[in-house]
Amino acid sequence: MTSSIATSEDTSTGFTLHLPETAFTRSGIEFRPHDDVWHWTDGPFRLHLDFGKVDVHGAFPRDSLKHTLLVFAKRSSVSHVINLFSVFQHFLALRVGAAPLVSITAQEVSNYAARLQDHEKWRVGTLNVLLQRWVALALSGVEPDCTQYLRDRRKPGNAKGAAVRTRDPVEGPFSEAEFSAIYKTVDAAYGAGEVPRWIAVLTRLLFACGGRISQYASLKVSDLDRRQAHFVISLPQAKTRDVHSRVSFKEFDLSPQTGRLVLEHIEDLKSRGFDDNAPLFPETVVMTRGPREQLRSDGDLFFGHCTRDALSRGFINIVNPIAPPTERLEFGPIPVTPSRFRYTFGTRLAEEGASKAVIADSLGHADLQNVDVYFEASPKIIENIDKAMDPQLAPLAQAFRGRLVENEEHSTHKGAPGSRIIDFRVSKAPVGSCGCKGEGCGFSRPTACYTCFKFEPWLDAPHEKVLRRLQDERKRWEGDERLAAVNDDAIRAVREVIAECAQANEQRRSGGAA
Repeated sequence: MTSSIATSEDTSTGFTLHLPETAFTRSGIEFRPHDDVWHWTDGPFRLHLDFGKVDVHGAFPRDSLKHTLLVFAKRSSVSHVINLFSVFQHFLALRVGAAPLVSITAQEVSNYAARLQDHEKWRVGTLNVLLQRWVALALSGVEPDCTQYLRDRRKPGNAKGAAVRTRDPVEGPFSEAEFSAIYKTVDAAYGAGEVPRWIAVLTRLLFACGGRISQYASLKVSDLDRRQAHFVISLPQAKTRDVHSRVSFKEFDLSPQTGRLVLEHIEDLKSRGFDDNAPLFPETVVMTRGPREQLRSDGDLFFGHCTRDALSRGFINIVNPIAPPTERLEFGPIPVTPSRFRYTFGTRLAEEGASKAVIADSLGHADLQNVDVYFEASPKIIENIDKAMDPQLAPLAQAFRGRLVENEEHSTHKGAPGSRIIDFRVSKAPVGSCGCKGEGCGFSRPTACYTCFKFEPWLDAPHEKVLRRLQDERKRWEGDERLAAVNDDAIRAVREVIAECAQANEQRRSGGAA
């Protein structure tokens, strides 16, 4: 690996500042500041800064940039260092047609700010953080009038809250209809063997916890705890200023169905040789071709974990091709990204009446300044959106998608092993048959069966007893509306089956065809 010149000189004092031979990040990772490429993996984050691609004049003190970023590398998170380097590169990239940069002036920064689009104005604030520290270190390359200009100028914050505030159909929270459609689609695809189990698990956890994708990338097998009839996931916390994300955790209750799915995923991992200290989403499982290079040593706490970007990319690449349509985009597929689940989580909490403090705590915010956006959209707007969508998506909203049959004799497999579906909690009598003999299905019988297109309910089966059990289970969770609503699709599906049975029996009594 090549190295650049290892000194920076303050021309006003003649003082020469030397880059150290080695340095350590906040989490203790050793690196060489001299190198033209800084490259390391820290927790769920991968850093790659190529100073050779910093396009400046030969007289520009490139090492001043290194010295400044070195301070942040030793004290701040990896993502913060990446953002600072990226905004400097963006600053250079917008100097289209200008002479190579020799020194950063107030006019240069002013021109940069003028070229930014409204949704990019926040970059000026990030550039300000870098340049103010640059000047404070008495390094050459930034003119004093530049930092004074930045202090006097209003610097817009990151406008990412706009997507939540406006309920943006591409980047904002999902509507209720979209939320339900994604949930059903991923479940159906997993049940049909079209997506791997880890996709179904991650989708459920994204809905249940509202975390950042880096937090899910930090999860380990041991983070699932089964407490009698309850499942609890301990989600590693991000942006806490701790040395890494697995220092502090926040517990989230999981529904029994989600908890069992995560448990089955863990049991499958253990059957492949993973232990309790293994990642919940190993890179060898998520990345179908495996990692191109080993980024961590065996002793690394995050050995075998996906990076944040790898997990996000793997999820998006699998889920988006099966995404259901949305009326908000003229029935184009719903754009699915991990951040939209987080925005949906916060929005739903606000709509359920949670306080700002509760939402901030649930989302892992250190203060309340970032949660106002969840309260700013008019409930009437949300109501109108859902009213407009629901009639259009009625076919998708139908919970029961199977085929009613008179009895086992009329089922697809007529009593083949694994085809009978029984809910022993209510009766020994079968409620129906599986059109796929239960092969490769990881869902809980018969709750998930009622919403599966392979389900063949029998006409005279004890469906009413199943409905009463599901309703009783819902009442036990009525203190937490999100958990209580987990089986609402199944409840609707059982009611639809009961209604179809009643219609068939009425036709039978009246002499019509069943």
